[in-house]
Amino acid sequence: MHVRALIKSFIFLFLTYSFLGTTQAETLAPEQLDSDTKRYTVSTKKSFEDVVDDIEFSISQNNYRITGRNMIGNAISKRTESPYPKSIIIHFCSLQAAKEIYDINPDFLLHMPCRISVREDSEKVLIEARLVPENDQKMRETALRVNRMLRNIAKEGAN
Repeated sequence: MHVRALIKSFIFLFLTYSFLGTTQAETLAPEQLDSDTKRYTVSTKKSFEDVVDDIEFSISQNNYRITGRNMIGNAISKRTESPYPKSIIIHFCSLQAAKEIYDINPDFLLHMPCRISVREDSEKVLIEARLVPENDQKMRETALRVNRMLRNIAKEGAN
């Protein structure tokens, strides 16, 4: 059973990457998807400030609105009175997407607003997006669309 699932996963990934081609973000920034946490991660050598600016611009270009910012690095630095790596969590939402998710399955509303974190890590900046689970058949189409948008916003921040 596990071997069959592994083979299916491999075939799916092979076909997906064969048809998608390579974008600039994929070439410039290593990326990964953590299957346990459903986090999409991409990194870049751009400055922290430029990444945040580009992500916020991309959010607006996708017709989402920023609903909050948590400046985690600044807060820790102030509390400890010592330097701390820059980090931010950007919350953003579309009422249309939130309504669509709520109408399909209110249990998934917890995934709105969407969140992307940006943080300094050594000599690079990491961008992470928390993805919407794709395992509910009724939510699958919406989850795939929202996740595609989250990945694109992260890639825009990395380019």
